[in-house]
Amino acid sequence: MQRRLADNITSDHLSCPICRDTLKDPKLLPCDHSICFECLTQLIESTRRFNKFSCPVDRREITASSYTLSAEQWASSFPTDELSLLLLQAISGDTKTETKPKDGILCSDHPQNVCDFFCFGCYKIICSECAVENHRGTECNCKNFKNCADLAREKLRDAYDEIENLIITGQDIVFKEIDKDQLLVQSRQQIRSTIYKLKTIVQDFEKMINRKCLDILSKVDSVTNVEELKKRTEGIVKDLKRIRDEVELSKSLTSTKDILTVLSKIPESLQKNTDLLYSLAVSDNPIELKLELNEKFLNLCETLIDQPIGTVHAVPADAVDFEDTEATVCSKRIKFSSDVLPLRALELDPFLAIQRDPSESENKITARFTGVIIHGHSIIAIDNANFKVQRFRDTIENQFIDEVLIQGIYDITNIHENDDVLVTSPGKQSRLIRLSTYNSLSIISEKVTENAYFSISQLPDCTFAVISHSSPSGASKKRVNFDWSRGVTSHIDIIDVDGNVLKHFSENFLCEPNEFGNPFIMPLKSICCLPNGNIVVSIETKTNSFISCFNQNARVKWTYDLNDTPEGVCFDDGKIYVFLRESKAVRVLSVDGDLKPVSTLKLPNYFGDGNSLFVGRNLLSVIDKTELIRLYKLQSC
Repeated sequence: MQRRLADNITSDHLSCPICRDTLKDPKLLPCDHSICFECLTQLIESTRRFNKFSCPVDRREITASSYTLSAEQWASSFPTDELSLLLLQAISGDTKTETKPKDGILCSDHPQNVCDFFCFGCYKIICSECAVENHRGTECNCKNFKNCADLAREKLRDAYDEIENLIITGQDIVFKEIDKDQLLVQSRQQIRSTIYKLKTIVQDFEKMINRKCLDILSKVDSVTNVEELKKRTEGIVKDLKRIRDEVELSKSLTSTKDILTVLSKIPESLQKNTDLLYSLAVSDNPIELKLELNEKFLNLCETLIDQPIGTVHAVPADAVDFEDTEATVCSKRIKFSSDVLPLRALELDPFLAIQRDPSESENKITARFTGVIIHGHSIIAIDNANFKVQRFRDTIENQFIDEVLIQGIYDITNIHENDDVLVTSPGKQSRLIRLSTYNSLSIISEKVTENAYFSISQLPDCTFAVISHSSPSGASKKRVNFDWSRGVTSHIDIIDVDGNVLKHFSENFLCEPNEFGNPFIMPLKSICCLPNGNIVVSIETKTNSFISCFNQNARVKWTYDLNDTPEGVCFDDGKIYVFLRESKAVRVLSVDGDLKPVSTLKLPNYFGDGNSLFVGRNLLSVIDKTELIRLYKLQSC
C-alpha cells in the first residue's frame, strides 16, 4: 500500500514532463514547474527562438536575461527544486537520521525535528516537514540553511536600508515642524509687541490688562506642540537605531542560524515603528498666530472694563509674497506674480555631495557630469569627460557602486516601470543606448541614430522627447536660405525606446519667438515632459531667455520669461523646477490648472550653472558640467 502510494506521488508530482522519468537534478521554472536539468538544456537548444522558450506544461514563455547565454548556462541559472529533492529522498528512503545538534533550533510545530529551512516569504525558521506541508505556496521561498547565507545577508542589507530611510523620515518630521515653528515664533513676537503697547495706553487699568495679557500669552505659548512631537519621534528613532545596530552587528556573524534569528524579528519591528511614525499625522500646512483686537476696548476702555482685549486665532500662514511680472499664455499677454521675494525664499538643506577622485580612474581625468537621475536607491550620473555611466548610493557620501564605459555619452533618463535606463551618445556616430541596472550596469542594446541627441526626457506613453543640435555641415538643401551665422541649430524629436523617430519639430516651429527676438544662439538647452504629454524646454536667444511649453500637435501652450537665464528643467509631482543661472536658485511653478509660480528655492553653497536638474523621492539633484553632484532635501513648496 505504502509502495503504491509512493509510486503514485512520484509519477504524478515528481516526474519530468519531457522524459516522463523521475526528476534528476530538477530545475524550477518561474511558472513553478520542474524539469530535469538535461531535459531543460535540450529543450532550450531545440526550441529557443528570439531568446525565448516555452514551458512544456503550461506553454508560458520564458525570456533569457542575456542573448549571450548558452543553453547549458541558461538551464543552470534556474534554481534547484530542493523540495522535490527532499520528497524524492523521503520516498526512496535515502534520508538519514541525523544526530540532533546541541545548538539546533527545535521546530515549534514539530518538536521532534530540528529546523534546517528558512522561508523567505514568511520570514520563519522551519523544519523540513513544515517546508513540505505548509510552505508550498507561490509566496513562499524555502531555502536550506546550507544554501541561504548569501540571500539572508542580502535581505539584511535591504532591511538595513529600509531602517535607515525610516530613521531619516522620523528626523525629517521634527526638522519640518521646527522650520514651520519659526513663522509661529515671529507672529507670537508681533502679538507680544501689540500687547505691550496696549499696556502703555491704558495705565489706569494696568493690573487688569496685565492679567488679560498673561492669559493671552499663555494661550499663544500653548499653540505649538513641536517639543511633544520631538519627544515621541525621538523615542521611535531611538528604537529604530537599536534595530539598525542589531542588523549591523548581525552582518559580521558567522552562524547562519544567528543571522536568520535576527532576520526573523525584523518585519514585526519595522511594521510597529512604521505604524508609529505615520500615526503622528503631522500636517504639512504651516500656521501663524493672529491677534484680533477689540476696537471698542481701545476707544471705550473706561466703560468696557470687563470686555476682553482680543482673541488669538491659529490660522494658515499667508501665501508667499510675489513681485509682478508678465508672461505669454496661449498667445495672450498676461500679468501675474512670479518672482518670490528673496527674504521669503526657502533655503534647502544639503543632503549629499558626490565627487569622484581622479586618482581612482584609470586615465586620471577629472569627471564632467552632464546628466543625472535618481533610480531606486541610487544616483546614476553621466561622466562626459571619462565616457562613463557611474552609479552611487543615495544615502552615503561618495559611495561608488559600479560603472560602465560608453563612448560619447551625454544624458540619461528612466524607462517607465522598468529597471532599465536610456542613454544618449551624440558622438561622431550618434547612438541611443539601453542599459540594464539589474545587479550591475550593462548594455542591453544600442541603436545608431541619424540625429545627434543630447538632452532626453521620458513621456508618459513610453516614448521620449530628445533635443538634437545640428551644425551647418549637416544642413540639407532645403536649409540653404537659413541664417547659419549662429553656428548651431536645434530641433526636438519624439522617439520610442528603440530610437525610431515618431514625430519631428523643426526649427521653423521652434525658432520663432516673436516677442523675444531671433535667431537663437544655443536654442534649446534642457527639456522635461508633463503627464499630459506636453513638453517644456528652456530656451536662450541673443536677447532673451525663457521657458516654453508646447503639445505634440506643435502648438505652443505658453511661454514664460523668468527675468533670468533658465538652465536645467525638471517635472515632479505637479510642479516644474527651473534652475536660474544668475540667481543661483530654483524657481518652482505649479501646472495644476493654470500656470502659477509657487516658490523659489535657495541652494546653500552652490555656485554652479545648474545645467541639469533632477527631482524625485523628495530630493533635488543638480549638476553643472563639473566633477560634483549635489543633492538637497526638498521641503513642501
